[in-house]
Amino acid sequence: MVAILNNPTQIEEILRQQGTTAQSLLNLLQSLLDLPNLHSCHKRSLVTGIRTLSERSGRYPECLVLKGVQKNGRHPIAAGTFGEVWKGLIRGQDIAIKVPRLYSESDIDAILKEFSKEIVIWRQLSHPNVLPFYGVYHLDDHRTRVCLISPWMENGNIVQFLKQHPNSDRVNLVLDIIQGLEYLHTMQPKIVHGDLKGVNILVSSSGRACLADFGLASIKDSQVLQLSSMSKSKAAGTLRWQAPELWDSKSPHADSHGGNTLPSDIYSFGCVCYEVFSGNIPFFQYKQDGAVILAAMRGEKPTRPTEEICHLHGLQDNIWELMQRCWKEQPSERPVATEIASIIAQLPICKADQRPVNEWDNTLPSRLSYFLTEHPFPPTFANIIEDTFIQHGLTSTFA
Repeated sequence: MVAILNNPTQIEEILRQQGTTAQSLLNLLQSLLDLPNLHSCHKRSLVTGIRTLSERSGRYPECLVLKGVQKNGRHPIAAGTFGEVWKGLIRGQDIAIKVPRLYSESDIDAILKEFSKEIVIWRQLSHPNVLPFYGVYHLDDHRTRVCLISPWMENGNIVQFLKQHPNSDRVNLVLDIIQGLEYLHTMQPKIVHGDLKGVNILVSSSGRACLADFGLASIKDSQVLQLSSMSKSKAAGTLRWQAPELWDSKSPHADSHGGNTLPSDIYSFGCVCYEVFSGNIPFFQYKQDGAVILAAMRGEKPTRPTEEICHLHGLQDNIWELMQRCWKEQPSERPVATEIASIIAQLPICKADQRPVNEWDNTLPSRLSYFLTEHPFPPTFANIIEDTFIQHGLTSTFA
């Protein structure tokens, strides 16, 4: 399969497939990606193939569709303009069920096409500081009501956690965050989070910060709204965490494709650090996003907290200087995630980590999945696989 994916002619043949043929291929690719001890170079080829095929076909592997999901209670745990979050259960495991709010039936196919690519990306990730993805659930068995299933995080997001546990080690928490971001940024191909802010960073029962909802911010259709930004306050809009070049199209530093970038993630990380060490959202003194835009256009950056707050939360000069570097106007002047992680880990204030490792079972998604028992390829593609195996002198199993 890797040989096929690395063959320019045959990869194009695979990637142009639609319908049931694309579905069969996606099922097989995910089965291969779930193999234990898969070589990194093989995984890279498989991930690239499954991402592209999912995006083009608007489908995702059927093994990602979970059965037996139970939704607890009669009301969501959180609800807002962007959707709902319910607490649920699957095989005795507490789960979070995220239900995006979709509108405009005429746009639903385009929305689901982009959505499919993003959930396929999330499914391939595995890192202590990245929230695992268990699969999707079709609410009321309706194709368009796609819910995202992930572990239930009893501590909520990092903003809530720090309000309840103000004496937490904030340096280790921001180290968690940047290590998760480093993992995404060094993936092949690289992954941009695109919506990094406090409410999108959850805290596990072991007290470790985990990135959530990465990539989903790239679903730009106005009819599908992000899943975890449950705040109704306009003062807490995503714009406050965004690099100025993202919303200022006239900026000389704006990306030519108009999208989020690795440097824009770094800017947002600096804003998350501000939340963690100050207890305030960026530009908290401005109540409206319009005022934030004007301030940023004047070159303003978030203001340093008072000495009392800095002392209370461990915001030392070296951390503040690192945050300032993350907010550099020129994206290329911002440090990369690997450099930031190294700097924070070597700070004298960064104590030895005594927290237990995260308790979730990384094999659970595979065990929850169901796989098709029939042959994964229709006859036409069995022939393509057969021919490729013969070309490479391999023993074929497609009889």
